[in-house]
Amino acid sequence: MFKKLSIRGRLTLQFLLSVSVLFLFFGLSIYFFSDLYLEKRFFKRLQDRAVTTATLFFDFQATDDTILKIVDNTDKEYLVGEVVSIYETDRNLFLFTTDITKEDFHREFLKKLDKKNNINYLTINGYRMAALRIPNQKQEYWVFVSALDKTSIEALRDLKNILLVLALVALLLIGLLGWYFAQKALGPITYIIDQLDEIFPKNLGKRVDHSNFEDEIGKLADTINKLLDRVESSIHTQKMFVANISHEIKNPLTKIFTQIELLEMKYKDNPELHEKLLSLRADSLKLNQLTQDILQLAHVISNDSKLPMEATRLDEVLWEAISDVKKWNPDYKIKAKMVGEGSEEEDFMLMANADALKVAFKNLIDNACKFSSDQSSEVILDFSDHKKRVYFNNNGEHIPKKEMENLFQPFYRVNATAKGKSGHGVGLAIVKQIINMHEGKISVSSTESGNSFELLFP
Repeated sequence: MFKKLSIRGRLTLQFLLSVSVLFLFFGLSIYFFSDLYLEKRFFKRLQDRAVTTATLFFDFQATDDTILKIVDNTDKEYLVGEVVSIYETDRNLFLFTTDITKEDFHREFLKKLDKKNNINYLTINGYRMAALRIPNQKQEYWVFVSALDKTSIEALRDLKNILLVLALVALLLIGLLGWYFAQKALGPITYIIDQLDEIFPKNLGKRVDHSNFEDEIGKLADTINKLLDRVESSIHTQKMFVANISHEIKNPLTKIFTQIELLEMKYKDNPELHEKLLSLRADSLKLNQLTQDILQLAHVISNDSKLPMEATRLDEVLWEAISDVKKWNPDYKIKAKMVGEGSEEEDFMLMANADALKVAFKNLIDNACKFSSDQSSEVILDFSDHKKRVYFNNNGEHIPKKEMENLFQPFYRVNATAKGKSGHGVGLAIVKQIINMHEGKISVSSTESGNSFELLFP
């Protein structure tokens, strides 16, 4: 999925992911160190209360009620679930506690005490405790102060919510900024692409323009311009070759064909020789047709100038093509019909080159009849859904689906349908080029009885 994104999308996503990782790192760090700070501060408060309790109990011999009042007044902030206890080690006895019901709870802390240290910080079931060791006249006492750190819990929850909101807002802004800066960075490339679209195939003499040919994109533009120089030179050479070879090949072939016809007339009384001349004449005709097809294909492919277009009636060009095919192939049976809503004059009109379009139609009609089992075809001009479509259907061997993709490649012939049929695999390649020049689409599909070629015009 990531590979299907545009470069702009990938750059934005990479930038967003990188910043998200950094934001996650810093957010977790802030949360972790805040938790440590709040825990340390809370334990310090518990320790201060333990020291105050020990001072009152051992130094001033204060009563239990006095200790409670003084301890409560030493800290303005109320501690949730606070319990203060004084434990004598030798007798395993609690001398003082603010909540006798929590005595067993404090005994749980006794099991985890590190008696080598004078001050212990412990946490059990969310409760935190500061345990202060008091050696007094060969006796050992421990002062315990425990409480639930509700303030820190609420502060961390609020901090987490703030970080989440900030993360969402920051990622949204970073995504928008990344999209904007990616567009700015790729803007010159988009400009080069737009220029190349104007160059091919309309104007090979034009070159890519860029504001700074010293940066990376400028060097790319300069390389493209050098490539265009070589392409223009190559196409010019190809045009010259096609123009010259057309004249050089057509004249000898015409002479050969004419001489064969004269020899046929001269030796018509010699059956054996006359039969060989007829075979030679047929081969010469095929060679002449192949040469014309190849030269026509080369001309269509190499011609970078746009075909002259004018408003043309699609139905008239199609009927003329059918008439020409019937004239040259009297055995062909061609059925033509028109369907859809083509009542107005403009419904039949198409910006097209009539001669080129007629060549495409004739090739498709000829192929449909040639590869039909009974030399018949059906031509349908369809104006349904306010679109212009032309179908060429026949009854014959189905074209395998795996070979349909290559059907419009020059010199490609389908083995399943081409057996025993004349042809060179050039006609459909010419048709494809002509339809593309008219900004149309051509497709092929199998029907119940044969194959169907569909042309869709804008």
